[in-house]
Amino acid sequence: MIKYAKISIVVFCIVFFSGINVFAQQDQMQQFHSEFQDMDKDQNGVVVPDEMQLYQKEKFKELDKDMSGDLGAEELSTEPTKMLQAADKDMNGKITQEESNSQFKEYFQEMDKDKNGQISEAEYTDYWKLIHRF
Repeated sequence: MIKYAKISIVVFCIVFFSGINVFAQQDQMQQFHSEFQDMDKDQNGVVVPDEMQLYQKEKFKELDKDMSGDLGAEELSTEPTKMLQAADKDMNGKITQEESNSQFKEYFQEMDKDKNGQISEAEYTDYWKLIHRF
């Protein structure tokens, strides 16, 4: 009887934590969808470099709460997708507009798998699924 109780507890934990993971993934996918929609300014289902650059500038301005022209750790901690985290190329703990521009260009090239100069929502979400490993 004790053996079955232990097995039941293990099965319950596996199911419970798997369910939490599924909800977290759905939440993350909704966030990616929403962010893609924000980037797709003309709502034609693809993002071109100019749209992504405009989105980046808007996001940078939104995050730069102290209007210093760069983003520090405290400002980046509120950025949910962490797209800018890798931009600090000089490792000084701050991200300048130039570093941010450069990072978004890199992201665009990585996301544009078919190299047609535009990113579909599938390319965008596939990229983030790969990064987040789910």
